[in-house]
Amino acid sequence: MEKLVSIEIWNDKSYIFPVMDFMDALASQAGADVVRYNRLRFAVCGILRSRIENCYPNDRGKLDVEFYRNKTVFEISIKDKGVPSWQDFSYDKEQIVNDEVALRNYILEQCVDEIGMEKLGKEGQRLYVRQRILDKKEFEEPKPYQEMEALDKNISIRPVQTEQDAIEAIRCIYSEYGYSYSYVNLYYVDSFLRAVKEGQLISFLAVNEHGQTAGHFALSFSKLFQNMPEISSVVIRKEFRGLKLFSKFVDHCIKIGKERHVRALMGQPVAYHTMTQKVLMSTGFTATSLLLSYIASDLESEYNQGKRLDLCAGALILDPDAKSTVYPPHELVPFIRKAYDRLGWEYEICETYEPAEHTQIKIEDSGTLKMTRILINEAGEDLAQFLKETVREAVHKKNEMIELMIRLNSPSCVYGYEAAKDCKFAVSGVIPGGENGDYLMMQFLLGEKIDYDRLELFGQFEELRDDIRRIGL
Repeated sequence: MEKLVSIEIWNDKSYIFPVMDFMDALASQAGADVVRYNRLRFAVCGILRSRIENCYPNDRGKLDVEFYRNKTVFEISIKDKGVPSWQDFSYDKEQIVNDEVALRNYILEQCVDEIGMEKLGKEGQRLYVRQRILDKKEFEEPKPYQEMEALDKNISIRPVQTEQDAIEAIRCIYSEYGYSYSYVNLYYVDSFLRAVKEGQLISFLAVNEHGQTAGHFALSFSKLFQNMPEISSVVIRKEFRGLKLFSKFVDHCIKIGKERHVRALMGQPVAYHTMTQKVLMSTGFTATSLLLSYIASDLESEYNQGKRLDLCAGALILDPDAKSTVYPPHELVPFIRKAYDRLGWEYEICETYEPAEHTQIKIEDSGTLKMTRILINEAGEDLAQFLKETVREAVHKKNEMIELMIRLNSPSCVYGYEAAKDCKFAVSGVIPGGENGDYLMMQFLLGEKIDYDRLELFGQFEELRDDIRRIGL
């Protein structure tokens, strides 16, 4: 994301209006939609005022207001090195009539697409809001799923390139998930094609000789796991099931991954469909993690039946020169060694433990998934308090799951692990292979116990479940 400008201000409320005037001028020059911009402006003004009032109590200090954008998203962040903020954006919907704070937070949620917070260690912290940039050319609501007669079952795969291709892909996704799919940008033709053009997504259609769409899948790239795309958005229309198309999809992703020299691939089959797990294992993937209660219960799918969905995660290392040095906690060394040996790459396990001078932590909430994600790159001795506050906020926000990722490539990993254990987080596996690091995965389920017995697993995923259970003993 490109930084447009950074404005340095003192913690004085008289600076609010000049900052907002500059933001108004920036929005006007960009031709922003007035209604949507006014909502964003309201949110930024409120958060900026709150931070100015609280970051340096009885003292003078500086804040940086930064503006970012790309072709999809506009972001405004407020960064400072003052008193750590745990601004609570949660609310009880039943109390918004009587509770001023609940009403404010409800309105904020309606104004922006995302609110988040990032701990930057010695660089302080930042609060940010994001709003998606809409294009006038959006996809009209697809018709409900209608079964069709498959005129032939000779399936070939081709990339999504044109506007009509994108419409077919969106219709395919809609046929399975309605409008509940978590990657909302995939419902808009303009943002779909932009993601393809900018390399965030490599999208494919499976079609027969009569031009009927049999399915869709994609390689999705993220900043979280750099150069390690995930096989995602997999939909096979009912009329074309039983043709081993998922196996064909995975083989095609491996072929494309090798051609593009990606470091690794990730696959996340559901934890009740053993056939997809079996396909991953047969193509060389290694079982690395079990992500319980990962997908929200209100996902429109024939699979979830009103319950949160559990996922498996597997990795396949494609770069023959890939290597990694990791610092797992002593009690996890056998577990890590077993997974990394299966991956078949060069790695070194070090048992050197040293806390970071400052915790570096990033916290994000997903209203769609009803979860909080915590990313710990460096763990300092102050981490325990951060985690306790995050759990408290997740409860207030009525989130149902907290996902915790601790970077294994830091000697401070053990301090993150111990702090997480104290907060009742449980190990769920590892995600290795990204260029920016390998991660120890832990979870905290709100309102339910971790139930491994409900999972339907195959092969290595069964072994992985047994190994994770032993960690908790």
